[in-house]
Amino acid sequence: MMPIVNILGEARVVRTSDGALAVTVPLAISRRAGRRRYGQARDSDSAATAAQLTSLQRALAKGFRWRAMLECGEVASMKEIAEAESTDNSYVGRIINLTLLAPEIIAGILDDTVPDVQIDQLGISPPLLWSEQRRLVGITASL
Repeated sequence: MMPIVNILGEARVVRTSDGALAVTVPLAISRRAGRRRYGQARDSDSAATAAQLTSLQRALAKGFRWRAMLECGEVASMKEIAEAESTDNSYVGRIINLTLLAPEIIAGILDDTVPDVQIDQLGISPPLLWSEQRRLVGITASL
């Protein structure tokens, strides 16, 4: 018989009919960077800290922040962002390209449900059509 794993909730101790104790511990099993990761399940209402974010999630957040800086006129170019962040201009462009991904891909990155993909795979010349982006990542459209 397959054990039951509760994703959210408290650990439970149950006394079986033969007097033994059965302990149920909620675990979250996910894949990050091609490896399985076992750990304590996160509650849906708890905010993720920077240490819990994947590199793809951090890059996406950075891309949206940089894009907002460009759109509101805080900076005039990606070159200014690169100088302020002490990084390369092409890196800034790749990270900002992540903001142009299909909504399902962005949601999958934030939920950590997107299959194993690299930042460069999505940031360097991503396909213009969302359907091609979905095919590249390996997800089906929800619409």
